[in-house]
Amino acid sequence: MSNETILFDVAIIGSGPGGYVAAIKAGQLGLKVALIEKYARLGGTCLHWGCIPTKALLLSADLYEKALNGKEFGILCKDVSLDFRLVSARKDRLVKKLSMGVDFLMKKNKVTLFRGKGTITGPGLVHVEGEATTEIKARNILVATGSEAKMLPGLELDGHSVITNREILSLEAVPKSLLVVGAGAVGIEFASIFARFGSDVTVVEMLPRVLPVEDAEISSELKKILTKRKIKILTDAPLQNLTVQEGKVEATVSLPDGSTRTLSAEKALIAVGRRPVSEGIGLERVGITTSNGFVPVNQHMQTNVPGFYAIGDLVPTQQLAHLASHEGILAVRHMAGEKAEPINYDLVPNCTFCSPEVASVGLTEAAARDRGIDVVTSKFPFAAVSKATILGENEGFVKIVCDRKYREVLGVHMIGPHVTELVGEATALIGLEAVAEDVSRLIHAHPTVSEGIMEAAHGIYGSAIHF
Repeated sequence: MSNETILFDVAIIGSGPGGYVAAIKAGQLGLKVALIEKYARLGGTCLHWGCIPTKALLLSADLYEKALNGKEFGILCKDVSLDFRLVSARKDRLVKKLSMGVDFLMKKNKVTLFRGKGTITGPGLVHVEGEATTEIKARNILVATGSEAKMLPGLELDGHSVITNREILSLEAVPKSLLVVGAGAVGIEFASIFARFGSDVTVVEMLPRVLPVEDAEISSELKKILTKRKIKILTDAPLQNLTVQEGKVEATVSLPDGSTRTLSAEKALIAVGRRPVSEGIGLERVGITTSNGFVPVNQHMQTNVPGFYAIGDLVPTQQLAHLASHEGILAVRHMAGEKAEPINYDLVPNCTFCSPEVASVGLTEAAARDRGIDVVTSKFPFAAVSKATILGENEGFVKIVCDRKYREVLGVHMIGPHVTELVGEATALIGLEAVAEDVSRLIHAHPTVSEGIMEAAHGIYGSAIHF
């Protein structure tokens, strides 16, 4: 055991996209930074078991689907087959490369890395238990321990037939059938991946619609498209029971008409949400308040205890990697005494990387009405966008929500090709308080899918050009 106590300006527990980005920004601001990570590699859930590996699989699924349908594009692919081992190997290479990139950034920004489990032991104190035992002293402590898959009461994982987002990324073969419990972003993305790889996929969701945080019309359109693509979707269908018998998953769900249905699959992916990792890290030792496992914070990410900050999936905001990064930057700027503008949570984009993609930012139509806003909306179909037709991906639409008086853009909701890239423009428009007329006057290059946003803005005035 080392008796040396090292003084830092900030000690950060957790190296996910919240923690490591906060460490980089703190280093750039001239702060002396300690970063504590219990896993072998930096990057957290997003890099190792979430955002990055799933998008690698999605790209392979896209390419495989296009190869199978190459004749449509004049490309005749004979004997097309999927080698899932190579798909997984590429995914692992990308994850390793990006994780090494995070290591490099820590060195570049003079961040001191401590490998081991970090536990708060008192004001300004973190005990690190790893290959060596170290006591870290810091003026500020930033807790960025993230989240883990939530389980249903009474349901146990076996790591083989009943799995989470972690285990499914380690599969050695594509399951012949897959039951996905939960139709949020995680469940829908994996359903989209494995259905295109050849699995017989069924999705069950206890709420009335898929992607329940999205605009209702987006959810309805996605369910229609996925059903057309042979993914079976049951909504308003809570899981009643799930067992494993002779290597097969047997599940019973309730249906809206009061009846039940028994489903059978090779694997069951549990994707019913995520819970914060807030136990066993010493929060109670210093009196940090928690609520249902989450740590409440103020507009500068400060907890109720001076000198302690919390960000990312640990706090009761949207559980999104890009938001965690911005919360981390906000927190360390506040520590450094800089002017730190609070985050406008209405401007946090949501993306679901299924096929077709879903992306949104701002208020849904229902949320705007709930705030007492008199709204006007416009939808423009990708079927009328030339580039979407060229891509062979012309399903879906762009929906814009505006207030009726000024036609200020309050929300943009999209389902279709490359909309996870288009949402950046939508975020800028809302952040700059643009009105639909401003958007309609912006010249969008032709042919691009971004023309869908311009056309939807024209539609607010009843004058879409190509529809």
